[in-house]
Amino acid sequence: MCARRIGNGVENVYASAAEWVNRALVNDDSLFTPGTAIWTAERLAELRRRFLDQPDVSGDDFYVKLERQLAGSPPPTYQLMGEVLFVHFLIIWEPSMRSETKKERVERALGWGAPVGQIPVGLAGGLAPGFVNLGAGRSGSLPFMVGYIINFVEQWKGLEPSTHQHLLRDPWGFKDFATQVELQGEQYSESTTRHLSQMDALLYLVHPDDFEPITSRNRKALIANAFGNLFDEPTDDVDRRLRQIRANLEARQGSVDFFDPPIRAQWDEKFQPDLWVDFINRARRYVSSGRLAPDETNYKIDIAYRLSDAREALLDESDEWLSLLRRSLFSSRNNLIYFMTLTKLHGWIGDHPQAALAALRAIWVPSQSTDYRIRDFCDLLPRSVLSGSGTRANVASVLLMGLDPQQFPPFRMRAFETGYDLTGYGRPPSGSDEAALYGYALDFLDRFIDEASSRGLDIRHRLDAQGILWGILGDGDERPEEDEEDEELYPDPETPVDFAPLADRLYLPADFLEEIDALLREKKQVIFQGPPGTGKTYVAQELAHHIAGSGDRVTLVQFHPSYAYDDFVQGYRPTTLENGQPGFRLTDGPLLRAARRAGSDPSGARHFLIIDEINRGNIAKVFGELYFLLEYRDREINLQYSSTDTFSLPDNLHIIGTMNTADRSIAMVDLALRRRFYFVDFNPHDGPVKNVLSEYLARSSPGVEWVARVVDRANSLLDDWDAAIGPSYFMSK
Repeated sequence: MCARRIGNGVENVYASAAEWVNRALVNDDSLFTPGTAIWTAERLAELRRRFLDQPDVSGDDFYVKLERQLAGSPPPTYQLMGEVLFVHFLIIWEPSMRSETKKERVERALGWGAPVGQIPVGLAGGLAPGFVNLGAGRSGSLPFMVGYIINFVEQWKGLEPSTHQHLLRDPWGFKDFATQVELQGEQYSESTTRHLSQMDALLYLVHPDDFEPITSRNRKALIANAFGNLFDEPTDDVDRRLRQIRANLEARQGSVDFFDPPIRAQWDEKFQPDLWVDFINRARRYVSSGRLAPDETNYKIDIAYRLSDAREALLDESDEWLSLLRRSLFSSRNNLIYFMTLTKLHGWIGDHPQAALAALRAIWVPSQSTDYRIRDFCDLLPRSVLSGSGTRANVASVLLMGLDPQQFPPFRMRAFETGYDLTGYGRPPSGSDEAALYGYALDFLDRFIDEASSRGLDIRHRLDAQGILWGILGDGDERPEEDEEDEELYPDPETPVDFAPLADRLYLPADFLEEIDALLREKKQVIFQGPPGTGKTYVAQELAHHIAGSGDRVTLVQFHPSYAYDDFVQGYRPTTLENGQPGFRLTDGPLLRAARRAGSDPSGARHFLIIDEINRGNIAKVFGELYFLLEYRDREINLQYSSTDTFSLPDNLHIIGTMNTADRSIAMVDLALRRRFYFVDFNPHDGPVKNVLSEYLARSSPGVEWVARVVDRANSLLDDWDAAIGPSYFMSK
């Protein structure tokens, strides 16, 4: 019984992980320069102080912030951080995270001051191919995952050598230790679960024979539930359950990979392994029709030639670049970018030609990787001009056609998402930036070409593959005009949300709002808890409106002791019947109305249900059977008054509850509810809420900032968090 994989170079990953265990965990040795004491308790404490104890909350890239945090460190500290990043990257597989990218990022950190500048050749092979996609919000969670490795090893160093040996032999003892690691450092001052993927990654890297190469808690639970009849010994530990399942499956059928199509189809209802057959048959019919070149390919090549002329003029510093660009982009032949997007882009270029020149130079500069071209371009294209990552990736892809349209075909979010869904390819990770979205699309086109070739259909290059995709989906000139507006009006639910403007308005740090968003994406529901006056309801409403993009997607209800299932979910309400007689009609409550709006929203946008004072109702009675759906969004159940119809909570409906901790009814909140929600503290003593009043007064009422100090003093004298005085009482003119 073994969860190790074979082939495709994975043995290099296991070898690198074993090398790290032997050098860093058993000894204090370096991975990159054997014989040098790098993984010592002292070095780890130094790295923790510089990285974790002084978090950089700016909106800059992780590596830009990391360089600032480590500035002035001794050379071994830089090397230790490089080796920590190497360990982090070992398990990762992502379409936009190739081994060359991982290597470049590790060596970038080493280049800031480490005595060694490169990963040794023998270890570099461990960065490919990886095992898992860490998924949603990985970039925002990176500091927490990397920080977990630092905390884990620092606390490991406090154990006796005999304990080390025992835990390296005992996978379950090792897991107990990994689970109990204390998250030290200022960046963990707020509760977070964003390190858990890294914890599960370490379990597999150190004990690959006992743990699965899966870092998604949801996927582990799905597998365990689907094969619930294969447990020999009942246990609540999902990893132990998976080990028993693997042993029983392997006894029946030999080697097991839970992601092989026949097995995955048994636990992942969304997985459809044979969809490529139908998709390629449609592609074959379209190619046979002879419409590919005249309908899709020829005009795109013509636009690419015009863009190439504009690019050459710009790089040659000719004044003709602007007129050439306008002739290529802003012509009636260009349907590659939506009309409203082109209008905004045209206005920006006309108003800010020097800024546009710098952005175009970034994406058209020679000898630069595609990811860097796109990211540099998007850094220079203001989000106030174009905001959605899908829209910005669309513009970047069309500009890249000026280099080589066969290698860089145009991208549209919706067309490619439809292609992903039709083939079961899977969508890119939530939170992917513009470069990752486009890179994922190119990987899909390459896969399309390979799948077609294996079935006897030859596709020459990516531009033809993209043209076939658009052709069979009808996504060319015939696209309805209202869909053009949809791209601008509806934010893509899978792309990052810019919280900076909202954070400024709420006097809260942006990363606090980003963490709430990450919790919502993971579990779908959170509860804001704290004493009165801390802004829980106000923040809930503002955050929901900001993410949803429209007040029509936000529903607000308030619980109270007499609130019931019939009020909240569904019940019979008095009415006048069609015959004019009084009677009762089955009526949906706010939860069902919000769920049905979310489930039928064609844009896929995120919807919100805000439950104010959630602890003041009898929650188990109010939710009824929907209590089950809070934890199992992928299941369907029969409603109490609609026994013949099934219902499920859509994934794009999020629930935010607020809870007044000064209210005695908080005692009625049981553990079952706490398991279904993440809890976010609004504490006036510390964390983000502590500074709200002082920042508000400094901006709105200069000279009376002393009020904030008085409130802080009063709260310290009260010495009771639940009775603390919140800032909202004083946030008025």
